[in-house]
Amino acid sequence: MLKKIIHIFCLLIIAMSTLANPDGGYGNSILPGHSPKDTSMRQGDSIMHLVIEHAVKYQTVVSKYEADIYIKGRAEILKKNFLMRFAHHIFPVNRKTKDMVFEMVSHSKFNSPNNFLHDFKAINGNAIPNSTKQQEVLTFLNLNVYSPTIYNEGIIMPVAHNAFKYYNFELDSIKYEGNLKIYRIRFTPKMGSQKLICGNLFILDKIWSIDKIDVNGQFSFAEFNLVMTFGRDFRHFILPATADLSLRYHVLGNAIASTYHSSFKYETVEWVEEDTESKKWKSLDLTGYYRLSSDTVPIIEDSTYWTNKRDVPLTEEEQQLVYHQDVPTPIIEKEDTSNMQKYLKLTEKFTNTINLDYKTTRLKYSGILNPFQLGYSGRNGITYRQKLRFSKTFTHDRQIRFRPVVGYVFKRKELFFTVAGDWEYMPQRRGALSLSIGNSNQGYSSEIMKEINEELKDSTFKFDDLNLMYFKHYYVELRNEIELFNGFQLMTGISYHRRIPLKRKSDIQVGDDIKEIINENYHDFTPVVRFTYTPRQYYWMDGYRKEYLYSYYPTIALEVARGIPGVGKSSGDYCRLEADIHQSIYLGLSRRFNYHISGGMYINQKSTYFADFNYFARRNFPDSWDDQLGGVFNELHSEWFNASDKYAQAHFMYESPFMLSRLFRGKASKYMLLERFYLSQLWLPILPSYTEVGYGFGNHIFNIAAFAGFEKYKYQSIGVKFAFELFQ
Repeated sequence: MLKKIIHIFCLLIIAMSTLANPDGGYGNSILPGHSPKDTSMRQGDSIMHLVIEHAVKYQTVVSKYEADIYIKGRAEILKKNFLMRFAHHIFPVNRKTKDMVFEMVSHSKFNSPNNFLHDFKAINGNAIPNSTKQQEVLTFLNLNVYSPTIYNEGIIMPVAHNAFKYYNFELDSIKYEGNLKIYRIRFTPKMGSQKLICGNLFILDKIWSIDKIDVNGQFSFAEFNLVMTFGRDFRHFILPATADLSLRYHVLGNAIASTYHSSFKYETVEWVEEDTESKKWKSLDLTGYYRLSSDTVPIIEDSTYWTNKRDVPLTEEEQQLVYHQDVPTPIIEKEDTSNMQKYLKLTEKFTNTINLDYKTTRLKYSGILNPFQLGYSGRNGITYRQKLRFSKTFTHDRQIRFRPVVGYVFKRKELFFTVAGDWEYMPQRRGALSLSIGNSNQGYSSEIMKEINEELKDSTFKFDDLNLMYFKHYYVELRNEIELFNGFQLMTGISYHRRIPLKRKSDIQVGDDIKEIINENYHDFTPVVRFTYTPRQYYWMDGYRKEYLYSYYPTIALEVARGIPGVGKSSGDYCRLEADIHQSIYLGLSRRFNYHISGGMYINQKSTYFADFNYFARRNFPDSWDDQLGGVFNELHSEWFNASDKYAQAHFMYESPFMLSRLFRGKASKYMLLERFYLSQLWLPILPSYTEVGYGFGNHIFNIAAFAGFEKYKYQSIGVKFAFELFQ
């Protein structure tokens, strides 16, 4: 009898620990032995397990929709100083209007995945927002609340499959509205990072969908609050109904506040049919773009029109700004004739990026003293570049482009330049004819090395003692690229190379044979053919122009170049073969794995040649992460890039948030948005094993990485690489 009583008592304890309401929802009962906070966290976790389980289905259940979106925006400069003249390059702000109010109506279409088309139908206000301000609000509206990440993987959502790793959840309250039971779940990040947000989720019982979301976070240079409500009608129950967004920028001592209110009126909604969708290949055409040109959007001042579009009336202050102020109120800056003010105006002209856009003509110049063009690497020291981009667009989006670049490497005291132009004659097939003239890394022939070392094998002198070293390299190249079918591109081209000895005299007395070798100019005429193929290449059409987006398969390339003697002063007679395979594999939740594997060789060498590989080359200027800060050797001595007629290399990179940043406390970890580990391996016949390992982190402003080199697993050197991400 006592045993049965004990069993019954244990069952009662278990039942109390899993107590639920008769309707299947969760109650507010306090469990014995647990604090109220512990109980609410347990209940919050239990509810969020169900929400996350359903989010996988809700994420893709909508196939497409069309809706009219009403947007009311206001942007106000709260605090400004003389640096405001530079601030507009960092965040969207209109320096000429202190308090801007505007309304917009857009007919928008959504086609999964992440394919939005916004066609603005009307606009009005005391100032017309430029495309940057329009892009600002659309960036936040193009949001799938059930996705594991949002804003181009910039933020990890609390409905991600392993959100419990990043967030704490707590059942804050329960409320009833008619027959609906709604749970308010408070979520907070477990660590400080711009990748995480905090706020409240309002969850509908039994169907475990999100009824409302109220979140706070930081994105780029803005602190934001987003409140979005969702439809309760069974036809729209996971689609946004209203959205209120507040942004506050604090940069360079300036403060700008922007607020947006949006409401959605749906015309058509199509749902995915599970029985047929899994059997169909997804379309590779993800065409979607924003029509953001204010020049083409009609300005409608009719108050009746806007009254019918609004779901919330304007405040008296907004009415006054919009309808009783014909001329935008400018920020009147007192004329200051002091030397400081003159200096600031002059500085702005020299340090800012210049953007000019007139009809079909565009000009962009980096600015002669722009600090964001600086870079640093251990091998090259400080580098500085200047870029100019000029383009003219013709019918059917055909385009002519002019893009010169000049840069200086201070440590090596070398100036690099490229003057290039393109004629994009068939943008729908990525067809472009390109001409470029420039110089590249100084190098030497592996054949010259062989002969010199042969001459000096019985000498006490070393190769370095000759003080002759490198050849200057100049080239002119004409190329044509065309897409034969989706993902498969053919490049054909011809190039002419001239190499001039850097030093024609030496203090070392050498034989006549060596003098002839080191003082001779070399010319190469080289036709080249390259095939590049990416299976299942997703793309979109920007008008007539085709742009590649991504693929779940690797990109394979094969390049063949043939030196032909007798053309001009050309004496090169050889064949160069190279192959490359690379891929970026998305692992979810801002995690990514990249690899580059390539190899090359020279064959049929019937003349002196220069080892000048395409995929195994020295990079002089640090680029942003999107331009492959990895995928190259950063600590390898320049001599090795020209020292062999064959090579094999492999580069691996793993990118993820919250790796070593977990060790940092305070504000430092907030600005480490992404971290990367690098591993690179090289094989040359004369250098059988060279290894580099590296670690880097970055954010919206800059990225920085450290690399260590090992020759045959013995430590050789360590260096740092730094580049600005802003304005790249």
